Amino acid sequence: MDLFKKLEAFTSNYTGSTTTEDINTARHQLFCAQCGELESSQLPSCEDCLFMHAMRANYQVGIWRASLQQHPHVPSPVEHGWARNDDGQLTMEWMRGSPAPEVVLQLLSCNCSRRCKLPECQWMSSGLKCTNLCKLQTCDNQPQEEDLAMMITEADLTDSETED
Repeated sequence: MDLFKKLEAFTSNYTGSTTTEDINTARHQLFCAQCGELESSQLPSCEDCLFMHAMRANYQVGIWRASLQQHPHVPSPVEHGWARNDDGQLTMEWMRGSPAPEVVLQLLSCNCSRRCKLPECQWMSSGLKCTNLCKLQTCDNQPQEEDLAMMITEADLTDSETED
C-alpha cells in the first residue's frame, strides 16, 4: 500500500467511516448520512485536494529536514502543491481536477439571501459561478456569455468522448 493510500485511509477513518478507505466514498457517505444538509466546508477534502495538501505538507517537511544543512538543496515549490500566477507569485494549487462533473454543478445552488460576496458565498469561495437554481438571479457571480459558450463547448466535447 503506497503512502498516499495510507493517508487517504487514515483521513477516511478519521471522518468516522469504517466501511471504506476511499476518501471520496467516505465524503459521499457522510453527505448522504446528513441528508445533504452539509456545506462543502463541513466535509473532508476530496482525494484531489487531499493529495495537493499532502504535496504541500511533504514539501514543507523537506525544507525543515534540510534546515540544519549549510547549503541545502531546496527544490522549487511548483509541482509540490504550488503554482505561479501570471504575476509570477506563488499561489496554492487547491486541486487539479474539476470540483464535480459539470452536470452536478448545474444542479447545485448557493444559499445567499442578499448578495453573493466573499467570504460568505460558498460558490465564490470555491471559485464557482452561480447557477439558475441559486436564490439570487441578479448577483455579480453569474456566468458571462463567454463562460456559458465555453461550458457548452466542454459539454459537447465530453458527450462526443463518451459516444466513441
